[in-house]
Amino acid sequence: MAKSGPIKDPAFWGQLFMVGLPGPRVEEVARGLVRDLKVGGIILFARNLEGPEQVWQLTQELQKEALRASGRPLLISLDQEGGTVQRLKSPFTIIPAARKLGLAASAPEVEALACRVAQELALVGVNMNLAPVLDVARGPDCPLWDRSYGQDPQLVARLGTAAIRGFLAGGVLPVGKHFPGLGDTVIDSHKALALAASGHAARDQDLFPFRQAVAAGVPAIMTAHLQVPEWDSLPATLSAEILQKRLRRDLKFEGVIVTDDLEMGGIAHRLPPPPAAWEALRAGADLLLICNNWQAAWDATALLAKDAALEPQARQAAARLTRLRKRLQPPAANLKEVKAFFSSRR
Repeated sequence: MAKSGPIKDPAFWGQLFMVGLPGPRVEEVARGLVRDLKVGGIILFARNLEGPEQVWQLTQELQKEALRASGRPLLISLDQEGGTVQRLKSPFTIIPAARKLGLAASAPEVEALACRVAQELALVGVNMNLAPVLDVARGPDCPLWDRSYGQDPQLVARLGTAAIRGFLAGGVLPVGKHFPGLGDTVIDSHKALALAASGHAARDQDLFPFRQAVAAGVPAIMTAHLQVPEWDSLPATLSAEILQKRLRRDLKFEGVIVTDDLEMGGIAHRLPPPPAAWEALRAGADLLLICNNWQAAWDATALLAKDAALEPQARQAAARLTRLRKRLQPPAANLKEVKAFFSSRR
């Protein structure tokens, strides 16, 4: 029997990508990514966001395009952490930085806040929040200092799992980040590859919040562009040792592994996005994030489709993404409800 070649269907490979869009409307580039490349997800940034009504209209149109093209709903995400990392501003709830919450808030308060935030996101059609941050920042030199709940792994785990419960209760899928923990770094992975500096091979402090998040049912975890010398010479995002052994086997995580942006300096200084996507998928990632260069998403998909050896890993990733999409709640709000809800906030 002849050996079958690689899968060429764009709908199969495209679903493994989450991509950014150029602007606040569904124009030619956005329509091509959803209709023709059939991406699995969209990530929204300030350039895409003008207000509640516009966000609702954007997500509605994106979902209609996706359902017509592939029959699959899109994962529509953003970073709504709080503090300086909050894409949707007023009239959406303004969220304190995680560090402030760690100093002053109880777990029930964090859970209630996360639930309220999720309800607002769901109202405008956002179904995934790239939060909470589970990094245990050691000190002010850590780039995650203000974005981390604190220096105590127990505190980070307690508030992180509270946020996870709240997001899920509010109807949005949370994504815990950044595995295996950027808390012992002083290099910003947006600029260069971060280096784990603690020297602790067990990384118990860093892994504890992720263990608790897995136990709490977090559906997705984002990778860190981080080198852990005691584990591997490769960045975590590209490391089978870290993704498959440490996260899947040791922590028993069965959900979706999302890469951090493959255009960030921590990866891009090593590889451009297409081969980085190939390495990340081979290492065990499921959803490949390209935030700005949408042509790179096309190029990466074409590269993956050429490699028949990737098919088993890709099928596993696709199955996990299918299970995740089944957890999406159908959007219930109409534009009138969105306007009525947010008009009282202005």
